[in-house]
Amino acid sequence: MRLFVAIDLPDSVKERLEAIITELSTCRADVRWVHFDLMHVTLKFLGNVEPQELVAIDGVLSRIAANTQPAQGRLHNVGSFPHLRRPRVLWIGVETHNGMLAALHADLDAALAKLGFSEGIRRFHPHITLGRMRGNRRLSTLREAVEKQSGHKAEIFKIRHLTLFESRQRHGSTRYTALSTHSFEAR
Repeated sequence: MRLFVAIDLPDSVKERLEAIITELSTCRADVRWVHFDLMHVTLKFLGNVEPQELVAIDGVLSRIAANTQPAQGRLHNVGSFPHLRRPRVLWIGVETHNGMLAALHADLDAALAKLGFSEGIRRFHPHITLGRMRGNRRLSTLREAVEKQSGHKAEIFKIRHLTLFESRQRHGSTRYTALSTHSFEAR
């Protein structure tokens, strides 16, 4: 099973992201855009996991969620990895008060490392992937469209839980299935 831990997004946020993608796609660059149903904020990619490891993983997620308060998030700033001159991944950032998502990522990374999962080596940048480059067609037009969206800020949304997802590839498409959801404790 290929698993990852993520923040699932409310439909209203996904609809806003779909509108941003629609606007960006008018430049007709060679981008494979992410489907509405697959949008999320990845906190930790676990990779291939044996089914017998699920109980321990869920235990870690429950403990961390019980010690995390719900927060407000906001979409902020369209950009690309590694940079806009040679984009491979187009994204929109997610900002939270006091860096809640970065702290949550660090807690997950440390706790899951005790179960044998590798710790992240890159600095965590909370984001939602909008699309992946397939080629270099119309890059200059894409850069202009991204720069136009770069200061984007959207409505605030609630971050109330984290979810363990399974990722399956079948017949060239990807499907995510929520295996468990862990609600944050309001204090």
